[in-house]
Amino acid sequence: MTGARQHVVDNLIERHAVVFEPVGGSVDVDLAVRTGDGQYVEVIVKEPVSEEEKRSFLMRRFRPRPHLFIMCVTEGPEAWLLPSAVFERFATGAPGEPEWVLQLDAPSDEPLSDRLSVYRERWALIANYSEYRSTLSDPLALRVRIAML
Repeated sequence: MTGARQHVVDNLIERHAVVFEPVGGSVDVDLAVRTGDGQYVEVIVKEPVSEEEKRSFLMRRFRPRPHLFIMCVTEGPEAWLLPSAVFERFATGAPGEPEWVLQLDAPSDEPLSDRLSVYRERWALIANYSEYRSTLSDPLALRVRIAML
């Protein structure tokens, strides 16, 4: 198990989520998680593209699903718990290309990490999935929801 995956598993278990690893080497998801409120979510754990690009994450194109999270794990380690629709929305890549790249430090005037900071180390998004499900794909709506709790 990689350090990134172990970081994710440890944090989910600490928050009383039950973590399952797919049997048979599934390439689609890394983990299946039963959340504290009984919901199931799927998780793909991503590590940085390279040592030079420590906050860039490469992903094969996929169809976003409501119960799919892309966990981008940076140095520290620090996890960004991104719903798949958010990853798709903010990643770059030409329509015909087979991959997307999410660069947390781009653009330089307002880094994406600032806009998506509501997802950084926010383990409650999975641990209490049903509380946040309706606002997960909109960072601004999610901030408001969190402020109201």
